[in-house]
Amino acid sequence: MKPRNSLKARTPPLKPATSVERFNLLPDKVRAICWMLTASLLVTTMGAMVKYMGQSIPVSQMATVRSVFLVLAILPFMLRQKRAVFHPGRPGLLLARAATLVIVNVVGFWVLTRLPLAYVTAISFSKPLFIAVLALFFLGERLELHRTMATLIGFMGVLVMLNPAGVALAAGEGMAALAALGVAFTMAVGVILVKQLAASDHPNTIIFYGNVLVVTSLAIPAAWFWVDLDAQQWALLLTLGWWGWPHKAPSFALIRPPMPALSRPLNMCV
Repeated sequence: MKPRNSLKARTPPLKPATSVERFNLLPDKVRAICWMLTASLLVTTMGAMVKYMGQSIPVSQMATVRSVFLVLAILPFMLRQKRAVFHPGRPGLLLARAATLVIVNVVGFWVLTRLPLAYVTAISFSKPLFIAVLALFFLGERLELHRTMATLIGFMGVLVMLNPAGVALAAGEGMAALAALGVAFTMAVGVILVKQLAASDHPNTIIFYGNVLVVTSLAIPAAWFWVDLDAQQWALLLTLGWWGWPHKAPSFALIRPPMPALSRPLNMCV
């Protein structure tokens, strides 16, 4: 008679989970926080690259090449998915999200070429406050007292960082400062739209069509103001395109967790 543990002995040991599998086993909120922190790091680095390249490359050219790269990079993933990924569930909302992406790309890149990077980053800290108000009206999410206080304190910190604003105005950069504030608001609107779209559309769908609209909107200005690039500039521009993947991280992050858990505190780390 065979021992009872013979079946267990023949059972192959379970393979250790890969890092991706372990990541997918984490709670939704933890994974979302990881996505948002990744986005924060990459967006900050991307801003520094845009400021450096913007001294010699037109904004329309940078934004167009970057979006073309993103479209080509994400297309293979979409082709491996079901055909439904090419059919957005809420095309009107997706178009509105794409419009915010066009504004953020053009105006945001222009602002980075006109103002100090630290100044632009400080103004971007107003985005969580805009998100909090918009989420209250458009997503029906509550403003809990401790999160509201944390947001207001953070916004006061933004005002402290913006204390040298008179220097920018004296240098004739007041319009750029207002544009930076407008970009922060537009980014907040985009976050709300992504949160709404995540209920019906795959993140790849949101990113793909958003960047397709950027390319179609800026193709003519990019061709008109196009400048010839050397090998180093092309390398930097292609790197900027790859660095555009931060737009993918918030799309994954906002699928399930509530906005207050992510948007306000984590956006303050950018």
